[in-house]
Amino acid sequence: MSFCINPKCPARQNPEQAEHCLTCGTPLLLQGRYRLLKPLRELEDWRHTEIFAVDDQGQAKVLKSLRHGLFLPQFEREMLTLSQLQHPGIPEIDPDGYFDQPLPTGEVVHCLVMEQIQGENLQQHVEQQGAIPEATAVGWLKQLAEILDQIHQTSLFHRDIKPSNVMLRANDQLALIDFGTVRPITNTYLAKVDSRREVTSVVSPGYTPLEQINGEAVPQSDFYALGRLFVYLLTGQQPSQFKTNDQTGELRWQDSAPSVSRWFVTLIDELMAPFPGQRPKNAREILQRLETGPRWLPRRQSPLGYQRLSPQRYQQAIALLLLLNLVFFILNSALLWHRFLRPERGLTEQSHYPTRLSYPG
Repeated sequence: MSFCINPKCPARQNPEQAEHCLTCGTPLLLQGRYRLLKPLRELEDWRHTEIFAVDDQGQAKVLKSLRHGLFLPQFEREMLTLSQLQHPGIPEIDPDGYFDQPLPTGEVVHCLVMEQIQGENLQQHVEQQGAIPEATAVGWLKQLAEILDQIHQTSLFHRDIKPSNVMLRANDQLALIDFGTVRPITNTYLAKVDSRREVTSVVSPGYTPLEQINGEAVPQSDFYALGRLFVYLLTGQQPSQFKTNDQTGELRWQDSAPSVSRWFVTLIDELMAPFPGQRPKNAREILQRLETGPRWLPRRQSPLGYQRLSPQRYQQAIALLLLLNLVFFILNSALLWHRFLRPERGLTEQSHYPTRLSYPG
């Protein structure tokens, strides 16, 4: 089957060997080499991009096309980002993979061809196999921290880390995809953040921090989403299903992953801290903590400044505290009674006996 790239075509499926769309006449062999085989996600009018599996002279690749020219700056930014990032965990674009495809109507469709990451995304993986063990999670967090380190060092941040945007290859290596939301870290951008003016925000419910919802994303916003991602991986439940602590804002997820080590739980919680300044400063700090493992935990408190207790331990602690207060109250009352009331009682008892008087001889 050949698929028509024209987003306004009413019947986009065509025979495999057709050269032009039978409905709108758009060429089906783009740039003389790329043939669209099928959409990789549902085609919906509200999306500003479409993604297809394509055949490039026998090689499987991915083509992303832009439906609306309004988002051309973001589309070009994605192309520039992928062209300057060289990492096994980041899709590689074709040297001539960015082009404009003319349509019979006189309009053009902007296209970007890149490497196809073979495998499944992490949402599919958890839905099929359930939550992952801690050992796997530690290795995966190390991989993703290395990828983010590469991205952040080029003065960029991703802004949309979530299970469906992380691919798992057959060799157990991860790749981060969908760089359409990437944002440069520039003085202009930081000035907008400082002045609290609104900038473009990207929201994925359950994974997006408050500062990003308010249009003030920073590189540490990626760490918040990263922590939420590992809550999902370790529990098999979406972060939005968990309640938060009313006083600290901490996500109460730990009881759903009781076998996870305290040091790793603490690290995940630090990634998800409510304020960017409470999260790791950079990806290298995350890698250092993973390398150190539990050895740094006794020397370092949680950024929220308290020890984490399960609900059962919390109730036991409250009961013990109340008991100690009751004992203190009883002892204090006994001391007051002995000190002030008992002497008065002695005087009262003496008043029952007549006073003996003596007269001079």
